Amino acid sequence: MVREAGLRDLHVLALVPYAVGTTPSQRYRLEQWAPLLSERGVVVDFSPFADPELTALLQSPGRVLRKVWLTAAAFARRARNLSSVAHDLVIVHRAACLAGPPFVERRLHAQGWPLIYDFDDAIFRLHAAAANRWLAWLKAPGKTAALCRLSDHVVVCNEFLASYARERNDHVSIVPTSVDTERCRPLEWPPNDRLVIGWMGSSTSQTYLEAAVPMLREIVGARPVELRVVSNRRPSLPGVPHTWREWSAETETADLAGFDVGIMPMPDDDWARGKCAFKALQYMAMGVATVASAVGANLEVIAHGRNGLLAGTTDEWLACVTLLVDNPELRRQLGMAGRRTVEERYSMKKSAAEFERVIREVVRRRRERQ
Repeated sequence: MVREAGLRDLHVLALVPYAVGTTPSQRYRLEQWAPLLSERGVVVDFSPFADPELTALLQSPGRVLRKVWLTAAAFARRARNLSSVAHDLVIVHRAACLAGPPFVERRLHAQGWPLIYDFDDAIFRLHAAAANRWLAWLKAPGKTAALCRLSDHVVVCNEFLASYARERNDHVSIVPTSVDTERCRPLEWPPNDRLVIGWMGSSTSQTYLEAAVPMLREIVGARPVELRVVSNRRPSLPGVPHTWREWSAETETADLAGFDVGIMPMPDDDWARGKCAFKALQYMAMGVATVASAVGANLEVIAHGRNGLLAGTTDEWLACVTLLVDNPELRRQLGMAGRRTVEERYSMKKSAAEFERVIREVVRRRRERQ
């Protein structure tokens, strides 16, 4: 990314829900773009709501009293932070606080700070990980609409979320969740003893894989393949032979490179339609032939038969996966085409440049009104 002449340095405060470096939605959006934005004269300071301990606790069941205590401390910390805002603009990613109404965002708006609201899931629908069902209502999903209305600009990752935001704000941009195409790239890898059908994701999205057990049984039973799951929680896949590897940032690309086929099964509901196809993008960036459910942003990313395959029913899934298992040349062709798609439309550099454009536009509009 080359910095344009004459652009003034900007300082941006990013209010994010979780500790930096811990959560996919932050890591593959604002955190990933921050170094590139800095090169372009947009310096991003991160202010997480949850500290590392609370972030880790929220990913597992139990210890409710400790979670409540740390959440209360986080609210107090967030309130103190409001007195030190001295930036050109404030970005709110998903929500300034993990629970409750948008009191922080309303206060910033009342004080006249330019606001960009960034979200990458259908968080206006009630949804929570199994570890924290009790927290679902406290997240106040209805506040998403309020945040869209009071913000100067809304940034989302796909058309489904953009349609929701446009009903509440005239200034909406789609900036896809992106892939670092230098880090995630096709690697030379020894061939697997058995062809590997792989899935990688978080414990939350793993519920989609676990819901697809009947389809997975059909796939694993049709050919002598290995189903390999890489995640931060051992999966529950009764009756489905599989191997599990614990996810880590250090081994992520090597684990992806070990897949022969990458899969992304999802239900057809609003929460799934709000997803940003990131799992598919990771597979495609690595040159891995990809099969994804024909839902939401997957339809924007994958052109069936050209850079990947789309499936709906169990029969379609079985046909797509077995087609790839039996055709190494088709796997190679789709993998190469998928890589080109990511390079052209979903790279980290491209998304960071678009996000910079939004930041500078918001600052310009606010100055013109003053």
